[in-house]
Amino acid sequence: MNNLDPKNVLGSTEMFPDQCEYIWDLSKSFQFPAEFKSAKAITICGMGGSRYGAYVARSLCWDQLKVPLLEYGDYHLPAYIDDKSLFILSSYSGGTEEPLSSAEEAIKRGTNIVGLTGGGQVLQMSKQYNFPALVFDQKYNPSNQPRLGTGFMVLGTLAILTRLGYLQISDEEVKNAVEELRNNQEEIKNRAKELAGKLQGYIPIVFAAQHLVGNAHIIRNQLNETSKSFSAFEDIPELNHHLMEGLKNPMDKKLITLFLTSEYYSEKHQKRIALTGDVIKQNGVDFLEYRPSGATKLSEVLNILSFGGFLTLYLAFLYGQDPSLIPWVDYFKEQLAK
Repeated sequence: MNNLDPKNVLGSTEMFPDQCEYIWDLSKSFQFPAEFKSAKAITICGMGGSRYGAYVARSLCWDQLKVPLLEYGDYHLPAYIDDKSLFILSSYSGGTEEPLSSAEEAIKRGTNIVGLTGGGQVLQMSKQYNFPALVFDQKYNPSNQPRLGTGFMVLGTLAILTRLGYLQISDEEVKNAVEELRNNQEEIKNRAKELAGKLQGYIPIVFAAQHLVGNAHIIRNQLNETSKSFSAFEDIPELNHHLMEGLKNPMDKKLITLFLTSEYYSEKHQKRIALTGDVIKQNGVDFLEYRPSGATKLSEVLNILSFGGFLTLYLAFLYGQDPSLIPWVDYFKEQLAK
């Protein structure tokens, strides 16, 4: 592990609870203009790990949001965004070109903008155009890899939406969830090691429902970037209407499924998960299960964010990969810039 991890990705992964606690506390003194609290729609633009907060917010808090929330990653704004919308410019590095381009259009439309960043051009833009930005110190990410700042981006997004009144997440709930996370970290790491060994050599498909769908999306991304493994994710109940028929061919497939389960799923979803597992077994595909501990849905989400970080890190080690490197993403960006 030491030879394969010169940039200390393990250290960043272990500091996930510190990232969560730090960014949440930082947001407590954050001030917003009054008009930011009455938007008719919320749009979050980010790429890669900077979009993780949007995935979590949509699945965890769908039953709290009183206005539409769209997450996307592109150079241009959707047509509906205007001066009565809220645009969250999410970029860990502060230099990601797609959200910066969208932000320029948002400025021209008079849209209310909030930045979430570690600095860079987003910070410069916020000063130039006088919009608020939650700017965090990157001290709890020793690897200096933006995608390893999951706590900053996820809790930062939830904090902004909470301070603006769009979500109802209390300081006590976050404090308890982070404390649970710290208390359970060794258990999470051991389970991640166990399941990483079972994923090796297979194409993982991550299944989840309701408040954990965002987690499934994030683990898919982490399997790609950190483990250098092809992967996919699907949500229940949608997958029950198509994916099960796609398990038959090709006959030599090397698939394995990972179910993110929860005691907070509805009775109907619990039944669907059990039946989905039955169909998967009958199609000759193995499935694994990860059930997080946690006193609340937020606790479960944070537990799985930690688990996913360790799972994909250990799988990278099993494949003999340096988890910090993303050579093909870097190559693509270099060629695109020419």
